[in-house]
Amino acid sequence: MEEVMAMPTINLQPSDTLVPLLRCDVCIVGSGPAGATLARELSNSGLSVVLLESGGELRDPENDALNDIENVGRPRVRDQWSVRNRILGGSSHTWGGRCGPFDAIDFEKRNWIENSGWPIAMQELDPYMDRSANHLGLALGSGYSDQRFWSIAGRRAPRQEVAADLLLPFFWQFSRDTAESYPFEYMRFGRHIAKHLGANVTLVTGATALRVLANEARTKTHGLEFGTRDGRKHSLVASSVALCAGGVENARILLNSHEQDRRSLGNDRDRVGRYLMDHLRGPTAFFSLASSKALRRRFGRYNVRGRFFRAGLRLSPAVQRDEKLLNCAGWLGEVLAPDDPWDALRRLAARKPRLPEDVISVARNAPLMLEGAIDYFGARNGLPRKLQELTLDCMCEQMPDEDSRISLSDRRDRYGAPLPKIDWRSHPDEARTMHHMAALVAAEFARIGFPEPALADWVRDKAPIPASFVDVAHPTGTTRMSDDPAKGVVDVNCQVHGVQGLYVSGSSVFPTAGHCNPTQMIVAMAIRLADHLKDRLNRPFLTKVIAHAG
Repeated sequence: MEEVMAMPTINLQPSDTLVPLLRCDVCIVGSGPAGATLARELSNSGLSVVLLESGGELRDPENDALNDIENVGRPRVRDQWSVRNRILGGSSHTWGGRCGPFDAIDFEKRNWIENSGWPIAMQELDPYMDRSANHLGLALGSGYSDQRFWSIAGRRAPRQEVAADLLLPFFWQFSRDTAESYPFEYMRFGRHIAKHLGANVTLVTGATALRVLANEARTKTHGLEFGTRDGRKHSLVASSVALCAGGVENARILLNSHEQDRRSLGNDRDRVGRYLMDHLRGPTAFFSLASSKALRRRFGRYNVRGRFFRAGLRLSPAVQRDEKLLNCAGWLGEVLAPDDPWDALRRLAARKPRLPEDVISVARNAPLMLEGAIDYFGARNGLPRKLQELTLDCMCEQMPDEDSRISLSDRRDRYGAPLPKIDWRSHPDEARTMHHMAALVAAEFARIGFPEPALADWVRDKAPIPASFVDVAHPTGTTRMSDDPAKGVVDVNCQVHGVQGLYVSGSSVFPTAGHCNPTQMIVAMAIRLADHLKDRLNRPFLTKVIAHAG
């Protein structure tokens, strides 16, 4: 058997560490889902790669402080750790494992949504979605989110279904890390990164990217400036740089990549940081727990091929067009009871119990756990939880608004770099879409024999979305993709317009956010970028000939 060479690792966390001279073909900034995937796909490619991570293997308060923001817009999560993780593996440390593909309509130019439309179609991404399954621990990468799910699951489709011209079934699939002993653990990209990266990739931790370096004409990158824990700054020489640091940090790094009074890299048209979107998510209606068993079975979790799937609904393209709505999805939101036995069992299995409460919870709820075991192993459903509330939760796409943006604050971090100033905005169409979604679900459930929920006060009164609906760690659009440099930051290959060798990966390149969690799309797009880089950098002469001919 051929011996696998170990990935070189450099830890710059200790303040007395000697910083080596780093140079490579590709420098990747960030080791979250985008960066780790890109590095893994470039392993054993013949390219020299450096993967830079600001954090280390463990969470550190000094690293957390580098995620500080100045918020001047809609309320956002105060604890940035819940939405941004400066640690090996990035934000996969706190994600909820939920995956799903975007819808075909998300890629379309919709005349009722200004600045909508992608320069690629959904079908072009299908091969990359399939390849994403291996990175995310999914049973399959595409074709599972619509009615095809029932065939995949080996089940009969329900006889009574919502009207397809109004609502469509949607199924999310949850990531699973099969290398972990806990059977429902999501993929945490930092845990197994060493075994996935080849000897051509050097992992450098404790290196905080500060700005991209470019030639005098600002038309080509030649590396990156990064800081170490002792406050010193260093340069890394690279033919190409790929920013994979998240929707906030990607924009911040570009905005900080300026020289004196000249505009930031890729920002000649003042597009960097604009069109900030996230997902507005929260309860829109409430169900009675007493009559919800059949509803919870139909729109609950399913155990298929050792993975959990979750059922829900989305607005049909027809109703979006007719009513000029944004895209939106809904599912049953479960507020767990304090003594939910499955949570207690998980803590006991992880040897982090709350004693004696967890032991008492498991003992008192033995009948529920027996029912759950029968359901899980027999009917192949998800585990029933002990609830104190059951809601209709909705998650809505946002309008791509150029005034919803990230700029630079007057406040600075310990390296002297300006913090991101975030002016996140919401719009009446988002509230109108969620009102409509909740009303349709309530009416359709009543029509097909499920309990009709009571609409939340803000939905019934057609009021704005509550301030409690904060960001959900899906910052999108701040370096958006467009064929036109006047309307976006990166081109169809995710290269920054006008700056050769500078790339961006992650949800920041998405022109619109859809209703779906972005992680699977992020990984698929990173795989696509890796293929482009291997083709471009391993065949530079051919690339130049093609570019000249074009």
